[in-house]
Amino acid sequence: MRKFLSLAVMCSLAFPAMAFAQPEAPKVAEDADMGMPESGEMTPTGVESGEPPPTEAIMAIPESSETAADDMAVEADEAASWKDGISWMVMASAFYRVGGYTGSGVLPGPYNNLLTDTGRLGYPYTGYNGFGLNFVGGDFQYTGEKFAVRLDLRWGNGAPLLSPLHPVKQGYVSWMPNDKLSFDFGFFDTIFGAEVADEWNNANYTRGALYFLRQPFNHLGIRMGVELSDSVGFTMMVTNGGVFGGGGSLLVADPDVSGIDNNATPTIGWQFSFAPNDDVGLYIGGNHGAGGDLDNRNWDNFFDWVLSVGGGPVTLLLNGDYTTLPSFGAGDGGLQFLYGHSAALIFDVTDKFSIGLRGEHLSGNEQQRNLSSAFGYLATGTITLRYKPVEYLVLSLEGRGEWTSRDVYLERNGPIDADGNLLPSQSKNYAAILGFTAYIGN
Repeated sequence: MRKFLSLAVMCSLAFPAMAFAQPEAPKVAEDADMGMPESGEMTPTGVESGEPPPTEAIMAIPESSETAADDMAVEADEAASWKDGISWMVMASAFYRVGGYTGSGVLPGPYNNLLTDTGRLGYPYTGYNGFGLNFVGGDFQYTGEKFAVRLDLRWGNGAPLLSPLHPVKQGYVSWMPNDKLSFDFGFFDTIFGAEVADEWNNANYTRGALYFLRQPFNHLGIRMGVELSDSVGFTMMVTNGGVFGGGGSLLVADPDVSGIDNNATPTIGWQFSFAPNDDVGLYIGGNHGAGGDLDNRNWDNFFDWVLSVGGGPVTLLLNGDYTTLPSFGAGDGGLQFLYGHSAALIFDVTDKFSIGLRGEHLSGNEQQRNLSSAFGYLATGTITLRYKPVEYLVLSLEGRGEWTSRDVYLERNGPIDADGNLLPSQSKNYAAILGFTAYIGN
């Protein structure tokens, strides 16, 4: 997932070796027999053949010219090396949406997790029907020999739903003591899940329910990456917040306001990656943290796996997530068990046209279903037709259906309450979206 601008200036000065050596006597005699000038005649150098060459004059050339050339070459190499470490990307993603009614209308998805007291589902990065601008922004990274710095910025309708530090999507510094080990310090994207925020890298324009209801988006802390072999890697994180990431606003210290699970103890994350070749990748990891305020006995546990298989024009992505949470609300000391699975298929019909398919199913045990007023299970199906008329421009036409075990969706002519507000009346919902994405970088 890049081109690099480089400059190279090479300068050199050279002098013939013969100018620094006396001619050998036998050689002169042989040259005379071959028609070379006799003694006393002028040679091509402008001196008599019997005289020694003017080595003093040649050696008197100032050394400063050679030193200046060397300096120019060093400066050019340094400039080229510095510029080679820069990578960048700018992007914008807009849409037009029809349908998708839930809760009191089209509501934005709760950050990282389903809020059990709202009785609604949400849609990530899309707060309403009609026209919208999901994201506009860019990424910048500089990578040196032993360190790197990265800053990703996003504005738009989806920015507050993507990051509690918006417009900052990512911001961290890296230390790389050797080519097998790296450390990241700051705010970075999650390592879990099969989908990413940049939609053109996914099978579909919209993100799945597994992405925004069962997975973290980003983390604040330290991340270490180790290359154990050519095909095996290991990542470990020590971060703030709970297993679903930072929660509401990282700028507010009160957990009731920010949504941050207790920060008094860190959350520990890990992941093993196995990539035997370019077509197959398996990622297995987890995130673990204290689930209650100052209570280290009740830990939340999150587990994630991703399998990517590619071959020719077809790519298959499988993803599973499993979470256990202390179910304080049930009063019996049991655990909520939440799970979800996703399968996505990308078929590149031509260089310009592709089809993306995704199916999902999310549910949980009885504890989870009883505590959540939103749904007992949720299933989604999405198909996306994509066309790239030119490089870096992607047009998407997508249809999405959702089905739940409870009536959580609205319909335009559905029942209303005493105040005239629509009431949830159906357990299925359909939406269509037309997406426009442009991005460019090195």
